Amino acid sequence: MNAKQSLSSISTNQDLWIEQFRQEMFERDYRSGLSAAENIGLERGLKEGRAEGKQERNIALAKKYMAMGHSAQEAAEFAEIDIELLK
Repeated sequence: MNAKQSLSSISTNQDLWIEQFRQEMFERDYRSGLSAAENIGLERGLKEGRAEGKQERNIALAKKYMAMGHSAQEAAEFAEIDIELLK
């Protein structure tokens, strides 16, 4: 009788262990997915921020070039920007 009870207990414990393992895997995968999504968003944001910063720097450079007596067209060509950004 003790053998049957022990086997039943082991079987129940194993089922609980498997269920707990599955739950932990789900939670780990969920957190991993969220982390990956955040990293992608951060990378995209940094890339966009760098592009905006570069454009602002080029506009400032073109304005300095214009202050030195050059035309807006020359300044835009020099800074490699659209002339409309200087107006």
